[in-house]
Amino acid sequence: MRVLVESFLKRGHLGELETDTGVLHALAEGGAPPREAAKGAFMKLGRETAFFYAQGGAFVLRVGEDVAMIHANEVGSSELAGTKVVLEGDGLRRLSVVKNGETVLAHQYPNPVNPPMELDATLAEEEDFDLGLFAFNVLGSEKRRRFLLGKWGR
Repeated sequence: MRVLVESFLKRGHLGELETDTGVLHALAEGGAPPREAAKGAFMKLGRETAFFYAQGGAFVLRVGEDVAMIHANEVGSSELAGTKVVLEGDGLRRLSVVKNGETVLAHQYPNPVNPPMELDATLAEEEDFDLGLFAFNVLGSEKRRRFLLGKWGR
């Protein structure tokens, strides 16, 4: 199956993700569908490309070969019904998803925000530059989960 995803850092840059293999296919800008049709986002986190998208009424977080399907009712403030999404570290970050005590996704990557946001006066948020942080924040907020599933899950 293929899912249309948009670059997290370059709006309008679309690709098709083969969900079975994790291969991302670039789309020619002239022939690409409108960006509103995208079902998720992708960006490089360290050496691996990360994908965060909606499929079948659930969120999917994929980094390299690690894939975690997360149903909206499985996570609360960051833990509910056996699923825990964790983001740790400042300079070197570690993103992980633990389901029923088993780590199903773990990825360590350098913080893409450099210099630190406190030195930036643009009013941008740190999550605007870090798909791992964005996914962590969305999965930890019921309101944001509903919004994104409504947007990406259509």
